Amino acid sequence: MRRVLFHFVFITTVGLLAADKPWPVFAFQNGVHFGKVQQRIAVLKELGYDGIGSANLNADLPLPQRLKAYDDAGLKLFSFYVGGRLSGNGTGHSYSPAITQALPHLKGRDTFLELYVQGNKRSNTDEQAVAFLQEIADQAKAHGVKIVLYPHTGFYIDRLSDAVRIARKAKRDNVGVMFNLCHFLRVEPKTDLAAALKDAGPLLWRVSTSGAEIDGTSWGQLIQTVDRGNYDQAALRAQLRAVGFQGPVGFQCYAIRGDSKTNLQRSINAWNKLK
Repeated sequence: MRRVLFHFVFITTVGLLAADKPWPVFAFQNGVHFGKVQQRIAVLKELGYDGIGSANLNADLPLPQRLKAYDDAGLKLFSFYVGGRLSGNGTGHSYSPAITQALPHLKGRDTFLELYVQGNKRSNTDEQAVAFLQEIADQAKAHGVKIVLYPHTGFYIDRLSDAVRIARKAKRDNVGVMFNLCHFLRVEPKTDLAAALKDAGPLLWRVSTSGAEIDGTSWGQLIQTVDRGNYDQAALRAQLRAVGFQGPVGFQCYAIRGDSKTNLQRSINAWNKLK
């Protein structure tokens, strides 16, 4: 009886500690407007970010040097935003060879590919999307790289449920999904978020958030600094905790006006207050 009780207390304590563990935080590169890589690194480090994510493969430094620069600063390059397009004839797909070329440089790292899938829901099919995902996933697997499907407004995969469905159909253990608040609110504002996150379950490896207006329809309303908007960020955090989310959280920064450093400061300050 004592042994059973000990195991129960131990497991419960471990679970609570995991639940209390802070998520790493990164800024989307589209909000880190400082020109050079070293400038981005300096600002992110000063403000207390863990690194940068949703980054472009092309930059002022070749990829190996860029990765090393973040390593040397004690920061992380969390992810690259890449993707492809499903062919309009219902078969095939296309994507930049830069994705394949980048993979060897990511071997042994915990840098993900955020993979978007462009296409038309009327003329394209899940089979096309799965074939594209499997091709990229198999290439990535050879280098130990993981992928998260990135739902994006107007693309073939534009809902969290689309990403989960295609990830399951692909049957690749290096494939998960990413939840993006701004796209969720624009594409499926009436969807039960708690249920959608629960359905994603262990496939939910990445999350992005931003300040947002409930019932907003423009990016200006749906992508703000975290301290702005009336969307309940604390409730989102609680829902993520409830499904056992353990990955990093990124701040979407697309087209936010104003001084970049000030915006980044406002977002991380507001997020940290929620802890």
